[in-house]
Amino acid sequence: MDVKIKAFTILCAAALLTGALSGCAKSEIPQSDSQSTDSTVSQPSSQPATVSDNVPQFVISRETEASTLPVQTQEQPPITASGNGMEPPPATDAPPVTLSQDTGEAVSSHNIKVTESTTNSNGEIVDDWRSDLVFNTEDPDELYNMFGLSRSEREQYYQKISQECEFPIIHVSTEEEREVLSKDNYVNCLVEIFNCDDELKMDATSAGIRVRGNASAFYGDVDQLRKEGAPYRIKFTHKQSVLGLNDNARCKSWVLLKTYETGVRDHLAFELARAINEGKYYASDSRFVQVYMNEKYMGIYLLCEQCQENPNRVAINECEEGYTGTDIGYYVELDNYSYTEDWRFMLNYNKESITDESGTSRVPKRYYYTVRNDIYSEEQLKFIERYFEVCYEIPMRAIKYGEFYRLNDDFSLTLAQDEFSSAEECVSQVLDLESFVDMYITYEIVNDQDVGGGSFFFAVDFGNVSMYKTLTCVSPWDFSWAYTDYSAKANGGLYAANFKDSYFVDHWGDRSNPWLILLYSADWFRDMVKEKWVERYPAILETLAEVRSTVNTYSSDFDKDGAHRASRARATLDWTDSRVEYLNGLWG
Repeated sequence: MDVKIKAFTILCAAALLTGALSGCAKSEIPQSDSQSTDSTVSQPSSQPATVSDNVPQFVISRETEASTLPVQTQEQPPITASGNGMEPPPATDAPPVTLSQDTGEAVSSHNIKVTESTTNSNGEIVDDWRSDLVFNTEDPDELYNMFGLSRSEREQYYQKISQECEFPIIHVSTEEEREVLSKDNYVNCLVEIFNCDDELKMDATSAGIRVRGNASAFYGDVDQLRKEGAPYRIKFTHKQSVLGLNDNARCKSWVLLKTYETGVRDHLAFELARAINEGKYYASDSRFVQVYMNEKYMGIYLLCEQCQENPNRVAINECEEGYTGTDIGYYVELDNYSYTEDWRFMLNYNKESITDESGTSRVPKRYYYTVRNDIYSEEQLKFIERYFEVCYEIPMRAIKYGEFYRLNDDFSLTLAQDEFSSAEECVSQVLDLESFVDMYITYEIVNDQDVGGGSFFFAVDFGNVSMYKTLTCVSPWDFSWAYTDYSAKANGGLYAANFKDSYFVDHWGDRSNPWLILLYSADWFRDMVKEKWVERYPAILETLAEVRSTVNTYSSDFDKDGAHRASRARATLDWTDSRVEYLNGLWG
């Protein structure tokens, strides 16, 4: 990391600093000479305290016994999750599985160049693995010739497979039929889309493809990937609209998610999120497709959007290359797979216990937060870490103690009891509460057991023009552990609003979400949830009916590979129907 920082610093000083983004509404993070990791104040002060490198600006403990947590305690024995055939994610500090050059992949006759991947300001990989093949044309016939393919033979094959299914078909032709087994190295490919309306068809288009995911990709196990297939990320050479998703938004990066046995997990969650938030907060659009690769059937997949900073997705002010200022947008993931990431930080939640909806009190489990957009300095990392600290600190003080703190421009906090009429008003300084309401309802419906351990996304933007002026929940993602896993009953109470029970913690780690638990413990937040539920309940029912109609209409597609996916999809929908009615009894 140090080498990268030095390099970017030189670039910044040489060329970019003077022409970078304009001033930020927030000033630089205050520094402290203190090396202590904790400070305790018996009573709140009207004067801001200093900030250390590791803890919030101030810590006010009212507990008789101080609660402490080790920096990393992510021991989670691998136990197979029910319903999806996958194991839980590995420990946060576990080393990633790396694929060697001799994985058995077919080797191209071209001169292969393997490099580290880098990303641009949109979070897209720009320095991929590629052979020396250069896509200097986008003419489909010329691309066919470049890959040594016969147009007439492929057309005959496509006619044949089109008769076997009704979903759109995506066919991927890799360079020299190379296997796709790596999460790091893209393979050159051509993408074609057909068996759909003419305006949505895609003739041969150049792209790269790689494996994506962690547990869903069997942690890189090559034998499993060959046997089961994998989720994939496709990056087109040029921006493309794909099957009309997101109002035909043109982007380079798209995702193919495996549907596994249950069929509708991710699609249903995405659609519920979109129905609840009415498009105000980004949630991926998606569509079922049949995927073939090199004339081999890969299975039914869910085509969806890549979670990323992008004008058509999470639209934050990007950080120009080498810029080190803090007046930019930040796209942050609560991420238990952060062990390979440079730009990450950990919250200690002030080592304060909070109480969930059922009355259980404990200090939240600490996981890393990863910055998913490009940043270039430790200053930026410390800035967003500090912002997350105060974004949690302010609502915690307001809800737990009834103390209202004002956030100052230097990120210090001042007790300002008379400045706010309510805790809700105080918390609104730092949180986009409507987005938290919408995200809470989504996760409460689907009962995602991984809601607090990974793939929970936030956005905030300190640019002059910003869609995310306060911390906002965006991009609901990764529902492999949702719905009926772990014997969760549809009428089993609230899940996202409560800590995981001891059995779950002992076997899979504490994947509770402290943000949602804390907020739902406030009566005014519960009132907001009820109000939004009553408003969006008809849309939720309509969404469930539409997804069920899709399953019933295309049941032969869901069952194409003999997995009986249609019946399992209906079972998931049955569970969700019951879950929605249970919640309607509480909130309706």
